Amino acid sequence: MTLRTESIRLSTTGSYEGRVDEDAAVAFALAINDPNPRYLDGRAVHPLYTAALVGDAQAEAQTTSGALSAVAGHTGSVHGQHDLYLWRPVRPGMRLRWAASTFSARQRSTGVVVVERILVTDQDGAALSEHFWSNFYIGGTIAAGIGPDTADHTFPPEGRHEPMASAMVRVDRDQTFRYAGASGDHVGHAMDDEIARSEGYPGKILQGMCSFGLACGPLVDLLAAGDPDRLHRLAVRFSSPAFPNRELEVRAYKAGISSDGGPAYAFETEQAGAMVHTHGRVELRA
Repeated sequence: MTLRTESIRLSTTGSYEGRVDEDAAVAFALAINDPNPRYLDGRAVHPLYTAALVGDAQAEAQTTSGALSAVAGHTGSVHGQHDLYLWRPVRPGMRLRWAASTFSARQRSTGVVVVERILVTDQDGAALSEHFWSNFYIGGTIAAGIGPDTADHTFPPEGRHEPMASAMVRVDRDQTFRYAGASGDHVGHAMDDEIARSEGYPGKILQGMCSFGLACGPLVDLLAAGDPDRLHRLAVRFSSPAFPNRELEVRAYKAGISSDGGPAYAFETEQAGAMVHTHGRVELRA
């Protein structure tokens, strides 16, 4: 086993700025097959929408941390987990600011997890959403871990005794292309069968946040009565790739009380016998 001598750095990007375009927010919701009327008439913005804005900052934080050179022996990297806190509602037309920083790096038995924290605020600096974006470097090693542990969202073992709801989600043939257009995420294995096959997949796979977005629709409908403003936290582990033109089954379970004092739920998503999302968590406001 080869270890790097250099360490991952706790770096922070400069400030980014942008506006929530009303039509872009609608296009994002429709790109993940979510016809919630609150998104379509401008009363709300999909809770994952800000992930489509912060991609450049996340990539910059990944680069300036030195992770690409400090992690030895990895065979590639994937979006391993995503943990999102929703502090205040984002609305169409708002001007936002955001910056990304390296939060932590941890050695695991099968690779290295590096987490970037991206905080999205309004123009006055009030926190709106906070992303903890985990990249998993497959088979990699690092000299030393850094930063604090991330918040836990492990599926509680007792959760399976309290099933809450389930739903089937349509995944269209052109899903990856529509999501790419709305989010800017044109990752090769979602756009081209040959690239996907070169990475060991049978064909195109969904972008991770596309599959997460598809699962969010029924979670908001079933657990929050269709009102995204009730959400306090959304977290998930990406366990297997999801494919176009195959339905997803989303299953939710009761999981006690959230850190905000409201109800908490665990969830998982399955496609054709494979677990796409595991250790999912939804927390509602008190």
